[in-house]
Amino acid sequence: MRKIALLRGVNVGGRNKLPMKAFAAALEGLGCENVKTYIQSGNAIFDGEASAADIAGAVKKAAGFTPHVFVISAAALGKAARANPFSKEAAASGKSVHLFLLEAPPAAEAAEALGKLKHPREDFAIGGKTLYLYTPEGVAGSKIAERIDRVLGTTTTARNWNTIEALLALAENK
Repeated sequence: MRKIALLRGVNVGGRNKLPMKAFAAALEGLGCENVKTYIQSGNAIFDGEASAADIAGAVKKAAGFTPHVFVISAAALGKAARANPFSKEAAASGKSVHLFLLEAPPAAEAAEALGKLKHPREDFAIGGKTLYLYTPEGVAGSKIAERIDRVLGTTTTARNWNTIEALLALAENK
Protein backbone atom coordinates (compact mmCIF):
# COMPACT_ATOMS: atom_id res chain seq x y z
CA MET A 1 0.00 0.00 0.00
CA ARG A 2 1.29 3.48 -0.91
CA LYS A 3 1.76 5.51 2.25
CA ILE A 4 3.07 8.89 3.28
CA ALA A 5 5.06 9.50 6.45
CA LEU A 6 5.14 13.00 7.92
CA LEU A 7 7.60 13.67 10.72
CA ARG A 8 6.88 16.48 13.14
CA GLY A 9 9.60 18.95 14.10
CA VAL A 10 12.43 17.55 11.97
CA ASN A 11 15.22 19.85 10.73
CA VAL A 12 13.56 22.88 12.32
CA GLY A 13 15.68 25.52 14.04
CA GLY A 14 18.80 23.36 13.98
CA ARG A 15 17.17 20.66 16.10
CA ASN A 16 16.30 17.06 15.29
CA LYS A 17 18.58 16.92 12.28
CA LEU A 18 17.76 14.12 9.89
CA PRO A 19 19.26 14.05 6.40
CA MET A 20 16.66 12.80 3.96
CA LYS A 21 19.08 10.13 2.67
CA ALA A 22 19.24 8.72 6.20
CA PHE A 23 15.44 8.91 6.46
CA ALA A 24 15.05 7.01 3.18
CA ALA A 25 17.60 4.41 4.31
CA ALA A 26 15.74 3.97 7.61
CA LEU A 27 12.50 3.32 5.72
CA GLU A 28 14.22 0.88 3.37
CA GLY A 29 15.64 -0.88 6.44
CA LEU A 30 12.03 -1.46 7.52
CA GLY A 31 11.32 -3.22 4.24
CA CYS A 32 9.69 -0.23 2.55
CA GLU A 33 10.02 0.03 -1.21
CA ASN A 34 9.84 2.85 -3.77
CA VAL A 35 10.89 5.34 -1.07
CA LYS A 36 10.93 8.99 -2.06
CA THR A 37 11.56 11.91 0.26
CA TYR A 38 10.40 15.46 -0.28
CA ILE A 39 12.18 18.55 1.06
CA GLN A 40 14.04 18.55 4.34
CA SER A 41 11.10 18.63 6.75
CA GLY A 42 10.59 14.88 7.05
CA ASN A 43 8.20 13.82 4.32
CA ALA A 44 8.41 10.44 2.64
CA ILE A 45 6.33 8.37 0.27
CA PHE A 46 6.73 4.60 0.33
CA ASP A 47 5.18 1.26 -0.38
CA GLY A 48 5.04 -0.96 2.68
CA GLU A 49 3.47 -1.66 6.01
CA ALA A 50 5.76 0.33 8.33
CA SER A 51 3.82 1.91 11.18
CA ALA A 52 4.41 5.26 12.84
CA ALA A 53 6.07 3.45 15.78
CA ASP A 54 8.31 1.45 13.42
CA ILE A 55 9.43 4.63 11.66
CA ALA A 56 10.01 6.54 14.91
CA GLY A 57 12.20 3.67 16.14
CA ALA A 58 14.18 3.56 12.90
CA VAL A 59 14.79 7.32 13.04
CA LYS A 60 15.90 7.00 16.69
CA LYS A 61 18.42 4.38 15.61
CA ALA A 62 19.61 6.43 12.61
CA ALA A 63 19.64 9.95 14.06
CA GLY A 64 19.47 9.66 17.84
CA PHE A 65 16.05 11.22 18.45
CA THR A 66 12.49 9.96 18.33
CA PRO A 67 10.20 12.11 16.18
CA HIS A 68 6.45 12.15 16.31
CA VAL A 69 5.39 10.35 13.12
CA PHE A 70 2.13 10.47 11.22
CA VAL A 71 1.50 7.78 8.60
CA ILE A 72 -1.39 8.16 6.19
CA SER A 73 -2.24 6.25 3.05
CA ALA A 74 -1.82 8.20 -0.17
CA ALA A 75 -5.50 7.51 -0.89
CA ALA A 76 -6.58 8.99 2.46
CA LEU A 77 -4.42 12.09 1.96
CA GLY A 78 -5.89 12.46 -1.52
CA LYS A 79 -9.39 12.26 -0.08
CA ALA A 80 -8.51 14.89 2.54
CA ALA A 81 -7.08 17.12 -0.19
CA ARG A 82 -10.25 16.83 -2.27
CA ALA A 83 -12.30 17.82 0.81
CA ASN A 84 -10.36 21.09 1.25
CA PRO A 85 -12.94 23.85 1.79
CA PHE A 86 -10.29 26.42 0.84
CA SER A 87 -9.35 24.98 -2.55
CA LYS A 88 -9.90 28.30 -4.34
CA GLU A 89 -7.58 30.06 -1.88
CA ALA A 90 -5.04 27.22 -2.16
CA ALA A 91 -5.02 27.53 -5.95
CA ALA A 92 -4.29 31.25 -5.62
CA SER A 93 -1.58 30.82 -2.96
CA GLY A 94 -0.47 27.36 -1.83
CA LYS A 95 1.42 28.82 1.11
CA SER A 96 -1.72 30.39 2.58
CA VAL A 97 -3.55 27.09 3.15
CA HIS A 98 -2.33 24.40 5.52
CA LEU A 99 -3.56 20.88 6.13
CA PHE A 100 -3.09 19.66 9.70
CA LEU A 101 -3.24 15.97 10.49
CA LEU A 102 -4.59 15.36 14.00
CA GLU A 103 -3.66 12.37 16.10
CA ALA A 104 -7.24 12.21 17.39
CA PRO A 105 -10.47 14.00 16.51
CA PRO A 106 -10.89 17.10 18.67
CA ALA A 107 -13.70 17.66 21.12
CA ALA A 108 -16.69 19.58 19.75
CA GLU A 109 -15.89 22.67 21.83
CA ALA A 110 -12.39 22.90 20.30
CA ALA A 111 -13.70 24.57 17.14
CA GLU A 112 -15.31 27.29 19.23
CA ALA A 113 -12.06 27.83 21.14
CA LEU A 114 -10.08 28.09 17.88
CA GLY A 115 -12.66 30.53 16.52
CA LYS A 116 -11.90 32.87 19.41
CA LEU A 117 -8.20 32.89 18.43
CA LYS A 118 -8.47 33.56 14.73
CA HIS A 119 -7.63 36.81 13.01
CA PRO A 120 -10.51 38.37 11.05
CA ARG A 121 -9.08 37.27 7.68
CA GLU A 122 -8.18 33.74 8.82
CA ASP A 123 -10.51 30.81 8.57
CA PHE A 124 -10.42 27.11 9.43
CA ALA A 125 -12.47 23.97 9.10
CA ILE A 126 -12.25 20.67 10.95
CA GLY A 127 -13.22 17.34 9.47
CA GLY A 128 -12.51 14.30 11.65
CA LYS A 129 -8.74 14.05 12.08
CA THR A 130 -8.00 16.85 9.60
CA LEU A 131 -7.94 20.61 10.05
CA TYR A 132 -7.66 23.08 7.19
CA LEU A 133 -6.28 26.53 7.99
CA TYR A 134 -6.42 29.52 5.67
CA THR A 135 -3.94 32.21 6.67
CA PRO A 136 -3.71 34.87 3.94
CA GLU A 137 -1.25 36.89 6.02
CA GLY A 138 1.01 33.92 6.71
CA VAL A 139 1.06 31.08 9.18
CA ALA A 140 3.83 32.66 11.29
CA GLY A 141 1.41 35.22 12.75
CA SER A 142 -1.49 32.82 13.23
CA LYS A 143 -2.62 32.35 16.83
CA ILE A 144 -4.48 29.23 15.69
CA ALA A 145 -1.30 27.63 14.33
CA GLU A 146 0.65 28.69 17.41
CA ARG A 147 -1.77 27.13 19.89
CA ILE A 148 -3.43 24.37 17.90
CA ASP A 149 -2.14 21.35 19.86
CA ARG A 150 -3.09 22.83 23.22
CA VAL A 151 -6.52 24.01 22.11
CA LEU A 152 -7.41 20.79 20.29
CA GLY A 153 -5.90 18.60 22.99
CA THR A 154 -4.09 16.42 20.46
CA THR A 155 -0.79 16.29 18.60
CA THR A 156 -0.77 17.67 15.06
CA THR A 157 1.52 18.13 12.11
CA ALA A 158 0.93 20.55 9.26
CA ARG A 159 2.00 21.01 5.67
CA ASN A 160 1.22 23.89 3.36
CA TRP A 161 -0.84 23.22 0.27
CA ASN A 162 2.16 23.30 -2.07
CA THR A 163 3.70 20.45 -0.07
CA ILE A 164 0.44 18.47 0.01
CA GLU A 165 0.17 18.70 -3.77
CA ALA A 166 3.81 17.73 -4.24
CA LEU A 167 3.44 14.70 -1.95
CA LEU A 168 0.36 13.53 -3.79
CA ALA A 169 2.11 13.94 -7.15
CA LEU A 170 5.09 11.93 -5.90
CA ALA A 171 2.76 9.26 -4.55
CA GLU A 172 1.19 8.85 -7.98
CA ASN A 173 4.56 8.44 -9.73
CA LYS A 174 6.16 5.22 -8.56
